[in-house]
Amino acid sequence: MSSTIGVPSRCTARMAAISGIVAMMVLSSAPGIAQAQDEDPEETNPITLSLSETGLGASIALNGLSGRTQVTVPVPPGTGPSSLNAVLTVPAWLDRGWIDVESGNRPISRIALGGDAPTIPVSIPLAAVPVVDGAVTLDLASTLIPDAGFCPNVLDAQLRLLDARVDYTGVPSIPRTISEFLPPVLRQLTVFMPAQPNRDMISAVLTLTTSVIDYYGAQPVRVLVRPDTELQGSQPDKAFERSVVVAENNDTGAELIFPLDQSPPRLFVTGSGTALTDQTRLITSSISELAVTTKALAGASAPRAVLAPDSTTLEDLGVGTVTGKGDTTATASITLDQARLGRSVSDVSLHLTGNYTPGVGSITAGVGGKTIASWSADDSGRLDQWVDIPNAELRKATTLDVSVDHPADSAAACGTQAASTITVDGSTVVRSAPSSTPAPLGFGSLPQALMPQFDVAMTQETFADAARAVSVVTGLQRLSARPIMPQVVSLDDALASSDPAVVIAADGGLPDSLSLPLSSSGATTFSIATPEFTDTDTSLTVDPGVPYASLQVTTTANNKALLVASSTGKGARLDALLSWLDADPSRWFGRNGDILFAVPGIEPVSLSSGNLAGDSTVESAASESGVDRLSVTLLGIAGAVLLVALVGAVVLVVRSRGSSRRRHRRDNSPPS
Repeated sequence: MSSTIGVPSRCTARMAAISGIVAMMVLSSAPGIAQAQDEDPEETNPITLSLSETGLGASIALNGLSGRTQVTVPVPPGTGPSSLNAVLTVPAWLDRGWIDVESGNRPISRIALGGDAPTIPVSIPLAAVPVVDGAVTLDLASTLIPDAGFCPNVLDAQLRLLDARVDYTGVPSIPRTISEFLPPVLRQLTVFMPAQPNRDMISAVLTLTTSVIDYYGAQPVRVLVRPDTELQGSQPDKAFERSVVVAENNDTGAELIFPLDQSPPRLFVTGSGTALTDQTRLITSSISELAVTTKALAGASAPRAVLAPDSTTLEDLGVGTVTGKGDTTATASITLDQARLGRSVSDVSLHLTGNYTPGVGSITAGVGGKTIASWSADDSGRLDQWVDIPNAELRKATTLDVSVDHPADSAAACGTQAASTITVDGSTVVRSAPSSTPAPLGFGSLPQALMPQFDVAMTQETFADAARAVSVVTGLQRLSARPIMPQVVSLDDALASSDPAVVIAADGGLPDSLSLPLSSSGATTFSIATPEFTDTDTSLTVDPGVPYASLQVTTTANNKALLVASSTGKGARLDALLSWLDADPSRWFGRNGDILFAVPGIEPVSLSSGNLAGDSTVESAASESGVDRLSVTLLGIAGAVLLVALVGAVVLVVRSRGSSRRRHRRDNSPPS
């Protein structure tokens, strides 16, 4: 089976040019530029980048007895790749085998394999691999020969390169122009902004940080926001770090300012109103390639919110043509990401076109191990079938498995069974309709339920709230394969708007009209809003109370998605929760339910108020099971509080009460 691992970012393939007029002003060089162009000193420390840092993930897989994959590794300017080092996992049944490594049909290395050890260290020399467009491309092909008498399942035959890293020689070049400002690999972005920002400033910083996260794709770029009062005396950036200073000024533009040492320059972005935001878009847009100077001025460039189409193709979604191979059964797996579809969707159907190995057998389409359609295979080998995905099976990312199965030949020897293949063409049409409510519920609805644009509101609009907004919004951008479009508004406007919204309330200052899945009364009583068809809310009284922070997903009065980041009057609690998410960007991907709950000293826990309803299609069963599930949820909160409080006396009072306060809930779609 074959696959391709490329650099999953927009560093080598820029996004479509931002609409607008761009004027480049070539000015005299800053005084420090002459010194910045001196020769770089010798670098004594070797440069090593893990594949995770380059956005390629933690491992590389070679599937099947004859696996194929392609790996594209970025090469920072001024450096050269020397080797790719990793630990290779080997199946226990392997007698012998090898991995051939090529680049552009040129042999690079052959790695001999044996079954004596479950893992072996490997090192692939890269010095002779040509660098094309700032990257090296490797083609890996494996050949596995099993032990005599053992016939492995082709689907189980897998080699995996773990902990892969690339060593480089040389010294990364210092950027000389705005077009060179962003390196192919970025570990950290630091943004300096005024200590007392206004809404235009916060909007500009949100646009800058989300566009950089989108630009680098799967790279785990760390984002820091600091007040400009800390600019003087701050440490210079390292090779794979960059700093941007955003300031309000009538002199609009973007300019590189070079330090006295051989560190990367800082980019100073200035302007006012929407012109300031226009400058922040410059460095990640395709027009930045024209900024071959140290100073430039970007014209109006606000992108328009594009409504998602009702019909598209796998090619347009970035999925392309998918092929599966096997012995008697071959499966092509198609992953549909609602973020790529550009909205929260329902009524998804695919017109599957392609081909498969001809012959008697069957074709099935399934989601999550559940068959949703099946039909007979025939001698034509032509795939031409509409398949509907039930709304109950839709997730943020839904994988549709299309399989062809041919009867096995019991007389065939190992490895002689005719191989099966199925291909779903990239021209396959995908149709969908907008979901009337965010689906699936909770964190599974993000970020697609916030598309094409959403409001961001803060209860205080301070520097601290702006930094919290950056943390939340960049986390949402990491979840999306498309750029998201935040806009800063007042809290009242956000809650009354027809657009979805993100609200930052570190002080807990939310209006009484806004009902969250989890709320508190004072510091000791938690209330959980149960689903619409029940007539009770449930509360938990805990003594002593402990301050908490949460991220919660609900809906506005206009039935639009609403993400609320809040704490019980202690901003430090929310900061700790957001720092926990920022420390490992993958934590954003592991969220489920509609509540992320955190108290001091305990790792944040995901909760689902929707689970209290049980099976949403059977209301009676939901009512019967709701109390038990609720008890588990509430006791989980109580347990977290107890561990932190370190006291012996705790009074738990779980009671059901008639509630006139009903949360703006979604329909009966199942929770994520």
